[in-house]
Amino acid sequence: MGEDGANDERTFLHDVSNHLVVAQGMANYTLTKIKAEKPEDAKEVVRLGKAVKAIDDMVALVKARREKIRTDS
Repeated sequence: MGEDGANDERTFLHDVSNHLVVAQGMANYTLTKIKAEKPEDAKEVVRLGKAVKAIDDMVALVKARREKIRTDS
């Protein structure tokens, strides 16, 4: 990948990462609040937990890709 391509990808990953971190924080906060209220319907807690896991996985993928770009440059 050329330097311009690497810079474009870094910019893209930075922009995606910003949104992911906001989603991660809000989802974790909401899950914590719902669990503290001891909900009667555990389905929502399970679903939100799966969403939090998916967001965490996406954050890990972005971090891994950033590291690969750093080592390749």
